[in-house]
Amino acid sequence: MSDHVILAIDQGSSSTRCTAFDEGLRTLGTSSRPVATLRPAPGMVEHDPADLLAGVLDALAETRAALGGSVAAVAIANQTETFLLWDRSTGKPVTPVVSWQDQRAADLCARLATAPGADRVAGITGLALDPTFSAPKLRWLFDADPELERRAGSGELLFGDVACWLAHRLSGGAGHLTEPSNACRTLLLDLVALDWDAGLIDLFGVPREVLPEIRPSDGAALNTSAEVAGFEAPVAAMLGDQQAALYGQGCTRPRMAALTLGTGAFLWLNVGAAPAQPPQGVLSTAAWQAGGDGATYALEAFGANAGNALAVLRLQGLAPEEGATAALDWSRPHPIVVPAPAGLGTPYWHGADRITVLGATSQTSAADLATAGLVGVAHQIADVLEAIDAQATADVIRVGGGLASSDTLVQAVADLSGVTLALSQVREATARGAGAMAAAALGVLDPGAEPGVSSRVEPQLDDQGRARERARWREAVAAHTAWEDGA
Repeated sequence: MSDHVILAIDQGSSSTRCTAFDEGLRTLGTSSRPVATLRPAPGMVEHDPADLLAGVLDALAETRAALGGSVAAVAIANQTETFLLWDRSTGKPVTPVVSWQDQRAADLCARLATAPGADRVAGITGLALDPTFSAPKLRWLFDADPELERRAGSGELLFGDVACWLAHRLSGGAGHLTEPSNACRTLLLDLVALDWDAGLIDLFGVPREVLPEIRPSDGAALNTSAEVAGFEAPVAAMLGDQQAALYGQGCTRPRMAALTLGTGAFLWLNVGAAPAQPPQGVLSTAAWQAGGDGATYALEAFGANAGNALAVLRLQGLAPEEGATAALDWSRPHPIVVPAPAGLGTPYWHGADRITVLGATSQTSAADLATAGLVGVAHQIADVLEAIDAQATADVIRVGGGLASSDTLVQAVADLSGVTLALSQVREATARGAGAMAAAALGVLDPGAEPGVSSRVEPQLDDQGRARERARWREAVAAHTAWEDGA
């Protein structure tokens, strides 16, 4: 067995996966556990922290047991914007794990938009004042339970993203640390200074005492506790999941992009050593800070709905079991579905939890609706590709994620965007990216190592057909948003 085995934890919205890599990033073994999604009220999306932690520990133990050897390092990738509060002394969570999909703070964001200092948010953070990000939802929790705010201000509670919390728990409480790729998703970080911004802390009314220390993505300097994790090893890398996917696809140079099709759809474009001015509806964000260098930055266009939307459609009977879709046929009449259980992301940033079906007839079959739901997801991904293209055309777009195995979806994305997509040989790039950064930190891997491309998917829909389909989609989105807005 390799002397440099790295255990990479990919803690996502629907599953926790632990993958063991050697120094060449060859997969030695993997284990996964499902993550249950709780929806206690419309717009609210949560996870149970006890179940989430148990899943992480179980996956770690199973992967390590299969290896039967020592561990050189642990890496953690996590669903960014997802967070919780926990007791400083006991480590016990005092809130649910609040998901990035959660929209409970939509009204609060609308009120804050007119508050003094709100106009600084985009310029300082690179992000929109939107309930996707964690600070508005943290404020919502404080408003709902003033005792939480009191305890946070007195230093009794800690706030953190999931990687921050897992590092705290796995190390036996040895540190309360985060890094730029996660910290920048709070709406509290100065993107250039890579430090908490006092004005934004005041805007959201977040006690400074509750926030973690920010270190480089490969600089946590924590060790796992044998008592908690079952072994001792350094936590050599922490990254947000999409940043890890960008790194894992080898997109370490400017103008390289990674499109990850998972719970949501995320397009990240590496823009180099300085933040870029984002086009309308696109986010400017930190990608990572590693290797003793300054930060690497990216542009993100975000489709809020992909695998999550398809799961909701199946749950509500708007689509049959997974895979039961009709073949794409752009020449025949078809309904349009706008599947937005997590709101609409780039370029709309419309937070309503709503699914709109237009154009269905008495002849529309379940398979037709399933295909229309899939195409609705593809339209949202095409929106994402168009938005990024307004800034700079990517030299390379590598496609990964679980939904990259859906030939129908990927072909629909290529058809509707007019873009050639390179399907990566690495579909689960998030764990690979975290593992690669840890391996680079150990000095056993070139940080620029790139995976290969398995195939390329070319558009098959002509320009006229594409323009027609995109125009119908925009009309459907206008109707979708007008209904929610009361127009």
